[in-house]
Amino acid sequence: MSDNLRTYTKAVYGFDHVVRLVPDDAWDDASPCEGWTARDVLGHVVAVQRYLLSLVEGTAPTMDPFTDPGQHAGDDPAATWAETRDALLEALDQAGVLQRVVQSFWGEMPIDSTLSNNLADTTVHSWDLARATGVDERLDQGVAERALAQITPAVEHMRAGGMLGPAADAVDDSASARLLALSGREV
Repeated sequence: MSDNLRTYTKAVYGFDHVVRLVPDDAWDDASPCEGWTARDVLGHVVAVQRYLLSLVEGTAPTMDPFTDPGQHAGDDPAATWAETRDALLEALDQAGVLQRVVQSFWGEMPIDSTLSNNLADTTVHSWDLARATGVDERLDQGVAERALAQITPAVEHMRAGGMLGPAADAVDDSASARLLALSGREV
């Protein structure tokens, strides 16, 4: 197992922890992502994970993670997430898959590197989903530190593309507080 896969798996299970805590009647609650509900946040994360799955499987992506993301959550968002999580982690658990070079959003790179590039999205959206639904919003500090290192060099490009809002003030010096502030989350 690579260090990227190990950290990515922790991020996936951090998101999973939040999903399992979401009350059934909270999926339509507003999230910190402008114009998105909790269902939209989960749908976006599902679409991104399925995009990664398409890279692993060598198939065409079937979902746009930004256009009407709530549609990707399905009728039972927690079940949709669990199915997506399991399919991707199973696909990643194959000999040689991490070294396979693919064309991704970020250019041509090994699948192992695409996992690292997804840390910030999965981690920050874990917090978004938790904040939207009033459940435990603590983030794994090791994952947050890695996500912060991944996102920092690209933050201005991401802001220019509309993926992030202006930086906020960090509430403390923890990795999670700095990651959330850098990504524009008011904690």
